[in-house]
Amino acid sequence: MGATRKPIRCRIVVSVLAGVSWVGLSAAVGLRPAIPGQIQPSDTSGRSATVVLHDGQVITGILVEESKDSITLLINGIRTTIDARRIRESYIQPPIEERYKAVRATIEDDDSEQLLQLARWLIEKGRSDLALPELEGVLRYEPYNELAKKLHTIAQQNLKLLETRGDDGARTDDNPDEPRTHRPETDEQFPLLSDEDINIMRVWEIDLNDPPRLTIDRSTIEAVLVKFADHPKVPETAAGRAALLSAEPIDQLRFLFDIRARDYYDQVSVLEDPKSIKLFRESVYRTWLRNSCATARCHGGPNAGRLRLPIGKSMQPNLYYTDLLILERYRTDSGLPLINFQAPAESLLLKMGLPRRETSTPHPEARGWRPVFRGVNDRNYRRAVEWITSMWTPRPDYGIDYDPPTALTPDAEAADDGR
Repeated sequence: MGATRKPIRCRIVVSVLAGVSWVGLSAAVGLRPAIPGQIQPSDTSGRSATVVLHDGQVITGILVEESKDSITLLINGIRTTIDARRIRESYIQPPIEERYKAVRATIEDDDSEQLLQLARWLIEKGRSDLALPELEGVLRYEPYNELAKKLHTIAQQNLKLLETRGDDGARTDDNPDEPRTHRPETDEQFPLLSDEDINIMRVWEIDLNDPPRLTIDRSTIEAVLVKFADHPKVPETAAGRAALLSAEPIDQLRFLFDIRARDYYDQVSVLEDPKSIKLFRESVYRTWLRNSCATARCHGGPNAGRLRLPIGKSMQPNLYYTDLLILERYRTDSGLPLINFQAPAESLLLKMGLPRRETSTPHPEARGWRPVFRGVNDRNYRRAVEWITSMWTPRPDYGIDYDPPTALTPDAEAADDGR
């Protein structure tokens, strides 16, 4: 019977064949955060194989090699060779992300029980980056759900540990014990924004009612008081100037905005992402942009076309700020922006991520392209709309001189934005 066994082939495999039924994952949490130094998987791009033996046993591991006589899998870090005569069937499982999307498409956004089962399965498979948005969605509906809160904490801890190690937290296979193969974080030829560029973007995007942590040197305010001495909003008395010099940084920044001291904005040190950038980072970049758009098979790499994004899955600010600036400045052949700040839900960036039958502006035909969203009611679509809505409008001119590879040079002239 071994001689007639068909070679391993791609096939959508029911999760039970993966060696675990995700439907049964709602048992007690029983998960622990990732341990620093734990062996991580290589970039096998989903080549996790399942072998079904004649006695009914199901074995899952990473495919090492296959011949007419045997199949060798890496199981929990151990090479295991299985005689072909014992094998009834064998399959290559789709990547975790594909299985996640297929299962997620069958679950309603308010079905917390099923979503928690899915999130726990994702965490077990090392994809806390995919689990976290699902858990945040559950907690929006049920803020006191204890299981959701526990899983949310675990997912956050896993991602923080991976980021501390310089890892991206996004797994491409099913085996947590497979040795890791080095992969460059980014295309070294792709220019990224500098720390100074990132800081000025942060300054412009600050919501004064919900500010991030920031600092302003006393010398900066002193210089502003001298240069703008004749401005009507500058305190005339020594007591007024002293009060401004000792004010909280956010009040000093409000003063700089009021008098439009734009030459001094770069001297404001913003220590963390403003609210709108956090939304982009968590709801767009972490959730789908870096895993779907900014990859070698899509808009990453030298063959990406006019819209090219840097390849890299880490959560380093220079990556996601570069992505944000490119997406905002890009224009299509007809001169349309990808992001519509006046009507966020109509943004081409989002509409081109919909299934072709559900949008009037579908993504251009491309080999291997898959929709990012299930529809306009998809939670990720709605969260992306929330991000765009949160950005400062009218849009400011950051004053950043940046020309990304193959991207269209923007011709839009910044409006007077009140800052």
